[in-house]
Amino acid sequence: MWKFTAKANYGFLPIRFGSLERSVGSRQSAVGSFLLTASCLLLTSCVAYKPFSSPTSSAALPTEYQHYYDYPAASAFEPKILLEKRDSSYRMRRVEIPLNLPKELQSENLKTLQIEYYVPLSWKPGQKRPAILISPILGGNMVVDRFAAYYTGRGYVAAIVHRKKLEWDDAKEMEQIEDYLRTCVIRIRQALDWLEVQPEVDRERIGAFGVSYGAILHTVLAAVEPRIRYHVLAMPGGPLADVIMHCPEKQIVKLVKRIREKYGWKDDVILENLRKVIRTDPVKFAPYVPREKIQMYAAWFDRVVGKMNSMNLWRALGKPELKILPFGHYGGVVVFPVLQTQSYWAFKKKLT
Repeated sequence: MWKFTAKANYGFLPIRFGSLERSVGSRQSAVGSFLLTASCLLLTSCVAYKPFSSPTSSAALPTEYQHYYDYPAASAFEPKILLEKRDSSYRMRRVEIPLNLPKELQSENLKTLQIEYYVPLSWKPGQKRPAILISPILGGNMVVDRFAAYYTGRGYVAAIVHRKKLEWDDAKEMEQIEDYLRTCVIRIRQALDWLEVQPEVDRERIGAFGVSYGAILHTVLAAVEPRIRYHVLAMPGGPLADVIMHCPEKQIVKLVKRIREKYGWKDDVILENLRKVIRTDPVKFAPYVPREKIQMYAAWFDRVVGKMNSMNLWRALGKPELKILPFGHYGGVVVFPVLQTQSYWAFKKKLT
């Protein structure tokens, strides 16, 4: 007789599956079979909440925000091709276009915008395909490129908006954080300007996928950008000041440290001042987002964005369709196949 106990880590919390006892047969084959079954359960299990079918009426965007993310319109696009790549199901071009910002946001480091543009090999000249605009995590594009390839493999066009690195400048005041966030939203809107005029794109069928920091930005985008018909938000959260103060991500920890050193503030004072300066906050914009335009994913053991911050944002959005992942923030990588499949089917349903 032998006993085997399996454990799986849902994010940061170990969950005990229980004991398996057996008196005959192969121990190795039993262990392998058990682990395979457990893995399948982990990959496919999530708690889903679907709202009533009737849509909610979102409030009108306040006057103070109606033109906050406006920018000088480009008369024409002159993209510079930086990279070309061909895969089994798509071709990809990394292009660079001029970035037009309001005068108060302009700087030498913000002259251009990079976009990775994926087109399926099945595309024929003259066809118009649905398109997915994608924004990455704070760390870069190494996650969302998988989603772009997945969508393109199913006939969609996809575009990844390269993220601009967050850099703290001691010569500037706290308002630079809001300037950075506002600039990020404007960059996504200008990427959309470029995307919708591409010959492969059906401008009436554009969706958006954001993960982590990208999902936070896309919550704001959903309130101010009517050209996008549907948003899938993976692991966002708010209020943003609370996310920043408790986030263990290195870039954010470094940011809080620099603020602490410059001003000599304690954490409660930093939090208070972040709440004052941050206008580009997903919770503030949530009341202006139609619930039926959103599908949201939250990680139950999220210690990066924070589970409570994710649920706060979900409630502020009017409780749209929600799927709970039994992992932590980084553990979500295990369920990428599930996220890819379910987000694709959501887009397929909404972008008809």
